[in-house]
Amino acid sequence: MTPSTHGNGSGPSRPTGAQVLLLTPFTDDGEVDERSLASLVDYVIDGGIDGIVGLGTTGEFFTMSVEEQARVMTLLAAEVRGRVPLTFGVGNSATSVAIELARHAEALGADGVMLQPPYYFDHTPASTEAHFVAVANAVGLPVMAYDGGAGIELSVERVRRINEQAPNVRYVKISIVDPGKVQAYADGAPALETLVGDENMLLMGLRHGAIGSTVGWSNVDPSAVSRVHRAFEAGDLDGARTVLLREVVPAVSPCITAKNGWIRSYKEILAAKGVIASPATRLPLTPLDPIRRDEVLSAMRELALI
Repeated sequence: MTPSTHGNGSGPSRPTGAQVLLLTPFTDDGEVDERSLASLVDYVIDGGIDGIVGLGTTGEFFTMSVEEQARVMTLLAAEVRGRVPLTFGVGNSATSVAIELARHAEALGADGVMLQPPYYFDHTPASTEAHFVAVANAVGLPVMAYDGGAGIELSVERVRRINEQAPNVRYVKISIVDPGKVQAYADGAPALETLVGDENMLLMGLRHGAIGSTVGWSNVDPSAVSRVHRAFEAGDLDGARTVLLREVVPAVSPCITAKNGWIRSYKEILAAKGVIASPATRLPLTPLDPIRRDEVLSAMRELALI
C-alpha cells in the first residue's frame, strides 16, 4: 500500500499496483450510503490495496447526477484521507461536464482523473481527441484514458496524439481483453503507462509491462489481487499465477454470467460479508434474479469468501 503524496509538495502519486474500481453503496431507497462507503474504503485499504478509483463504471457513475458525483468525490476524499492514492472517474459525453468534475477532483486534492471517450453517438476520431484534450488541458492533474470505456476502443495512435497535445494524459486503462495491447502501447506510445482493466488478463498485462490494475474484484478480495501484484513485483511469477488462478479467476467467473453482472454480484457478496449494508443498485441495473444470486453466494461459500 502506497500512501498518497499529493498535497505534501511532491505531487500526485502514480497509480501503480492494485487500484480498486470502487463500488458505490446505496441504501435500499436509492440514496448514497455514506456509512457503507466509509466501511468499504477501510475494508479495501486494510486488504492491501494500492489505490482507489472512484466513480468508474463499477461505481455506477452513470446512474448519478453531476451533483451526486461531486458529493461522492467529496465523501471519498474525506474517507481516504491520503492513505492511498485517489483517482476519480469524470466520464461524461458533455465535455463541459467532464471538465467541471475534473476541476472538482483537482480541488479535492485527487491524484488523478480517469476519462473515457464520449459515448451515445458514434463520435469521429477528431471529436474524441478534442474531448480528451479539452478536459486534460482544463486541469493540472494526470489523466488516465479509458481504452474500452463504454465499449469504445481507442487506437494506440489516437491516444499518442492526445498525449502530444496534452502531456498530462499519462496513463491508459485497457479494459479490452487483449493483453498484447499493453505491449502495443509500450512500442507505439512509450510516453504512456498502462493499467490492466480485466481480472483474466491481469498477469499477462503485467508481463507485457502494465504498471498496475484497475479491477472490480479488488472490492471483494483486495488481499488476493494485491498478492498477485506483490508476487509479480518480487519476481515470483509462479506465486502470482497461483494466486490469480486459484483465488481470483474462479471467484470472478460466477459473477460475470449476466450482463453487467459483476456490479450486482460484488454488492451481494459484500453485503453478505457485512462490509456494506445493502446490495442495492440503481436502475437501469436491476437485482440479480434469485437463482443467479444463490449460485453466486453459494460459489463464494465454497471458496470460503463469505
